[in-house]
Amino acid sequence: MSFDTLFTLIILLLLAVVDPLLGVQDYRLLLRRTSEGDADARVKFYKGYLKWQWPLTIGLLAWWLLSGNGLESMGLIPVADGRQWVAIGVGVFAILAQVIYVETVSRNADALTEIMKQMGALSNLAPQTRTENRLFDMVSITAGVCEEVLYRGLLLATLVSLVGTWPAVAITSLIFGLGHAYQGISGIVKTGLVGLVLALLTVSSGSLFIAIILHAVVDLTSGRLMGKALRTTTLQTA
Repeated sequence: MSFDTLFTLIILLLLAVVDPLLGVQDYRLLLRRTSEGDADARVKFYKGYLKWQWPLTIGLLAWWLLSGNGLESMGLIPVADGRQWVAIGVGVFAILAQVIYVETVSRNADALTEIMKQMGALSNLAPQTRTENRLFDMVSITAGVCEEVLYRGLLLATLVSLVGTWPAVAITSLIFGLGHAYQGISGIVKTGLVGLVLALLTVSSGSLFIAIILHAVVDLTSGRLMGKALRTTTLQTA
């Protein structure tokens, strides 16, 4: 069996099957611990994510590089062709828009209440304490780096060589959505669309770095916003 075939099978198995199943299992465990009054439930959930993502990413990246593939093939060494500035500009705009949106909403009590309603059971993920905020920041940065290297880096590069660019973009976006299966069908659809945007930015810019930064910023700001929405709603109902 060739490297391309074996690597493709392994990465598809890990990202399309193992990772979604572990995510659902860990989220259900978080809900159970929370319902039982475990004050460290979120801390354990965050640490579990960190312990899984970094070894997975480093292991697959090392295998990729030791097999003779280069960093440029997965966007970690940008390939400039004169058109990448459009995608970079779109990425920078999206980053600024996210920061402005979160800053604006965080000052609006009604908007925070609406966000709390939309979160539903996912409010269990929102950091509340200083320790949880610190760990959630680490989770957000890890998601930005590791998930982009895995999905828009390794998986996309692998599939492009097998099925072409646009089918690969579609497949990686779907698998990225499946990786968030613990959020339910709506979560799969929403994150799948986010994955599509990130994949398009990566392909258009020839670089993985815009996707990494945007992903991390979205997670960092969204986590803090979720936490503030939860605290605000709790104070209003107290």
